Amino acid sequence: MTTAQAQPRPRRLGRPATAVLGRVYVAALATHLPILAVLLAPQARSRVSSESTAGLLTVVLIGLVIAAVVFSPAICARVAPDGARWRAGSALSEVRAMIRTDRRSYLWRLGEFAALYVAAQCLGGIVAWVRPYIWNNPLYGTDPAAGQWEFHYGNFAAQGVVIYLAVCASTTWYACRLRQLATA
Repeated sequence: MTTAQAQPRPRRLGRPATAVLGRVYVAALATHLPILAVLLAPQARSRVSSESTAGLLTVVLIGLVIAAVVFSPAICARVAPDGARWRAGSALSEVRAMIRTDRRSYLWRLGEFAALYVAAQCLGGIVAWVRPYIWNNPLYGTDPAAGQWEFHYGNFAAQGVVIYLAVCASTTWYACRLRQLATA
């Protein structure tokens, strides 16, 4: 008779070192610039452009965020290597090994990323609530040359930058937590 092995419990690790977080965050700011470019494109809003263009840019944004999540451990390993297991060339294979051997701890780190990503979107919503970037044009209907919407790019850009900074922070946290798990 064989005994079932107990699932390993998620490892509780402390907060990553501030210096490591800082280096990885600066690297994320530089490498995640395509996300910022999409966030700053006004065509990403259907009220400003067509719905098909807005939908396409939304798909591009989702793809870029997924790529950032996948490659953030490699970025972390390049700017903050630690030991033989967390090097620039081996970080992604180390993450795949973590997924196979300690799935619960990996999913815990991925859940932390998801929670921080949702918080980033909420921060963007708060900025849009405080500083709306689009509103009804009061001249629409009376002036034939007036558009239906008034668009304020400065407020739109402020929302995009806040979301970008928070997304970079969430991928940084995710990568640094995986670094801790790999080197523990």
